[in-house]
Amino acid sequence: MAFRSQVDDFASLYERTYPAVFRTALGICGDPGLAADVTQDAYESAYRERARFRGQVPVEAWLHRIAVNAALSGLRRRRVRWAQPLDPDRDDRPATPSDPTDRVALADALGHLEPRARAAIVLRYYHDFDYATIASILETSAGNVGVLLSRALDRLRIDLEAPASRPVRPLSPTTPEADHGR
Repeated sequence: MAFRSQVDDFASLYERTYPAVFRTALGICGDPGLAADVTQDAYESAYRERARFRGQVPVEAWLHRIAVNAALSGLRRRRVRWAQPLDPDRDDRPATPSDPTDRVALADALGHLEPRARAAIVLRYYHDFDYATIASILETSAGNVGVLLSRALDRLRIDLEAPASRPVRPLSPTTPEADHGR
């Protein structure tokens, strides 16, 4: 119950956590407009469900779970694909490589990951959540988070080392490397 009191002052919780939750949605969606929509959806859902929050996990993990689910649902509902690289000049973006070319390449490579893999990468490397917290957010096991991250990092390495002339095909749910044991 240690975290329960943080939900009671929802306005202060919103102000304190919005930038990180937005970055999570942006990292998953790749589209700032969609990320803003799903972030608002996540906070609306969290506000409606705040009485159900039991305080057994940090409130940030609870909010990120809601945001990840909203982002994944938003992608499915709108059938939006990663269409544009993240704007390297935005202040609300997570830290990325300092060379703008590298940032665009990284954003493009992230766009080739399936949404759950992007969520795992964002939660681990943008927010520094541990495997157990990521597992709680993605509603899976910590072991599966390790597998998901390992496969995603392997894919990112391949995409980032790929010659520019070679087209890189996105992972699809039908490819063996996209199966995460769900």
